[in-house]
Amino acid sequence: MSRLGRTAQSELEWPVQLAPSASIDVPLQEGGPWIVAINGVPKARVSSDVAGVLKAVDGNMHPAQVAQLMGPVWTPADVEGIVRQLAHTGIFDPGARPTEARRVQFRPPFTVQFTLFNPARLLETFRPIVATMMRPRGAIAALLLLLSGLIGALLAGPSMWRVLSMPLPLEAYLYVVAAMFVSTLLHELGHGMALTYFGGTPRRIGIMLFYLSPAFFCDVTDGWRLSSGKQRVLVALAGPLVHVALGSIAMTVQVFLPESSVKDAAVLYGMICYAVAVLNLFPFIKLDGYVALMSAVDIPHLRKKSIDALADVVSSRVLGSRRASPSKGVLPWFGLASFLSGMAFMVIGYQRIVPIFLQLGYAGHLVVFGVLGLLLVMAAKSVFRFFRGATRNGSPAWRQILVVGVGVLAVGALMALVPVRPVTVAGYTYADGDLLVVAPLQGSGKAFVPGDRVTLQSQGMIIHENLGRATIGAPPPSNSMAALDTLAPVALAGNTLPVLAYPSELESGMNLSSSGRAEVTSQQEMSLGEWLWDAAVNSPLWPGQSGQTTESTRGHS
Repeated sequence: MSRLGRTAQSELEWPVQLAPSASIDVPLQEGGPWIVAINGVPKARVSSDVAGVLKAVDGNMHPAQVAQLMGPVWTPADVEGIVRQLAHTGIFDPGARPTEARRVQFRPPFTVQFTLFNPARLLETFRPIVATMMRPRGAIAALLLLLSGLIGALLAGPSMWRVLSMPLPLEAYLYVVAAMFVSTLLHELGHGMALTYFGGTPRRIGIMLFYLSPAFFCDVTDGWRLSSGKQRVLVALAGPLVHVALGSIAMTVQVFLPESSVKDAAVLYGMICYAVAVLNLFPFIKLDGYVALMSAVDIPHLRKKSIDALADVVSSRVLGSRRASPSKGVLPWFGLASFLSGMAFMVIGYQRIVPIFLQLGYAGHLVVFGVLGLLLVMAAKSVFRFFRGATRNGSPAWRQILVVGVGVLAVGALMALVPVRPVTVAGYTYADGDLLVVAPLQGSGKAFVPGDRVTLQSQGMIIHENLGRATIGAPPPSNSMAALDTLAPVALAGNTLPVLAYPSELESGMNLSSSGRAEVTSQQEMSLGEWLWDAAVNSPLWPGQSGQTTESTRGHS
């Protein structure tokens, strides 16, 4: 990083020039904004006058010469002010060299993108279709489709609850997975088609790991060159609208289908499409709703600016540093919501991959702990940057030491005082009044003990309806075989798994199904720290372990 890129507040040394990686992109429409970018990534929107100044700085001219070139209304102070305000973007950093368009790219805070192809030519062929859809007749057709989908959802009635709370045939899940793959791709193409319609150029389309969850992406950053905020909002909302349309089609079609795995798949797919559309409107994560909000309020990099404003407020009030900028209204509150939402999404993503990878033995545990280590490193770097910024703004050392000490004591107290009862997800079978709680033989880990509490539930993909309660009985467990749907929400006739069966005593519950899900709560209460330590030492990565997978547990405090 050069002396110009270190801080926008330091004294700049002239003459300056644009970095080789920097570009000044012209507006897509008359009166639109100019875009300052580095390696194609937008960093700031500027007026035509500011763009003229940036083009004029060539590494030879001083502020007075640039001002003279720009015209009589310009002063050297004006030129210096523009360069100083944009120095933090790194566009004047001579060390930032152009980079080739790499297929794999990292986007903070935790997104990895893999580019598949450039969709510009493909999407240009769809432009007449989008133009037709933007006419009044197209809008009317879209509203009728939405109405028919909602009517179909109402007519689905009990089917919606059943497909979410009961095991489904394997082919139903395969249909849904295939349909979701295609619909997610169409979602991203929807963004690209909207941008192409308004005159922009989508740059890349591919797959990504977004908060530890796989997804598609379409690079529509060229939309910032659009002059209309309304157009940018429509580009952002095009993807969710695609999912609404696909969900409506599925809900309409299922009305005319006979009872079958195809009908179940259509109902499940329709609900997932509606849920995806609603989730994408969440404004505190870099999803479509956030981009739409950012475009509507016309504040580029809204999330970063709001989190920086939050850090400024916290640093001032907790560490006693000087405010780097004056109060910005609701911006710090938006930053707080964004920060907490990002943490929540990371935890949810981590919880989603943990049960899958922990079943893969040594390699799976290695992946889980590797991702956890990466998250901890990222958190440590963020904390370090926060304290370094506070130090630059005059925070006294004694106050920082005090805050760190209180934080360490608080974490220690949580580890020692928060009670946890380990909960293990298993299954059950019920026949002729005999109840057995079953766990897979491989990776069954800790044994259940007599008296452990059991909650009997339906084995659904999303909903686990409580059906009854039981306790682990005194008789010892034995090896047995159980249907697949005791341990997974998949109905596959004739497929059984080797299990360890624990005789149990039914306490409450009527009309139990022959098999289902069971949550076994241990009688032993331990602290949060003990529970984490127990999970670590029972991992095959721990020295002395055999390398077999332990069962996935979670804690209830």
